[in-house]
Amino acid sequence: MKIQTLLFYFFLFLIIGCQEDKTEKKVDKSLLNVKTAISLDCPKYIAENKQNNLNISILLDLSDRIIDERIVEKDTAYLSSIAETFIAHIKSKKLILLQDRMQLFFNPEPSNGKINEIAKDLQIQFTKNSPKAQISLTEELYRKKPIILYKLAKQDATKPEDYPGSDIWRFFKDDVKDYSISDCHRNILIVLTDGYMYYDKTEMNEKNHTSYLTPISLKKLNLNNSNWKKKIENNKLGFIKANEGLENLEVLVLGVNSVNPENPYTLDIIETYWTNWLSDMGVKKYKVKNSDISSNVSKVIKDFILN
Repeated sequence: MKIQTLLFYFFLFLIIGCQEDKTEKKVDKSLLNVKTAISLDCPKYIAENKQNNLNISILLDLSDRIIDERIVEKDTAYLSSIAETFIAHIKSKKLILLQDRMQLFFNPEPSNGKINEIAKDLQIQFTKNSPKAQISLTEELYRKKPIILYKLAKQDATKPEDYPGSDIWRFFKDDVKDYSISDCHRNILIVLTDGYMYYDKTEMNEKNHTSYLTPISLKKLNLNNSNWKKKIENNKLGFIKANEGLENLEVLVLGVNSVNPENPYTLDIIETYWTNWLSDMGVKKYKVKNSDISSNVSKVIKDFILN
């Protein structure tokens, strides 16, 4: 009886030991698969150099602001400066560490297919296999193609009412994480806009927060005296929060311009709306810059991207 009992326990421990060994092997294999998946998405040498890998997204506001030829001239100059700064960064890196990209977006997507083709031409990516000629080609593309792009956009809309607006709010809600954020890069979104926000299909109100800010709606806020900031705080005025968890995104807003000449505080109000909104969504680094001559804004672009 004792021998049978001993044999029973012997085989029982043997079975349990085998099962534990199999479990350990399964766990080890599972962990190995996870590590492999991570390394495939973002190689170690790239992940370790993440802050030096630029992922620049540019969101163009093609609303009726581009009727003004001076705005177009500034926008195209800003785009050229962005490309020059991007290339300066590329030249500063070792070839083997190149993992940088730059791309252009609109929201809504233009109906003109030629504009979308230009946007594809302006999708630039540098890797260790990129030819040296791509450097000069990138600068040339960003000098010439945006001029054609804006001409096509203006041809599609002969009257102010033909411009549908720019759905910046919806881009931040639905697209920014998919299009502008990569775990392997330092992510920078540059928005070229006058700072006003409006799209006819995204017009929402939540108490004193809105998805838009237009010259008319800004005028109705009666923020045309030195107490404007206190009134914004007390009444909790601002944009509706469109997203959250954007800590891995930096945002540079360029071209803010007042079309409310009766209010001397317009630029400050627009900047406050934007900075509060970006901060609420988790963005840690941001800058909102007024429209200015290209040489001045060029310095802002370089400081933001390279420092």
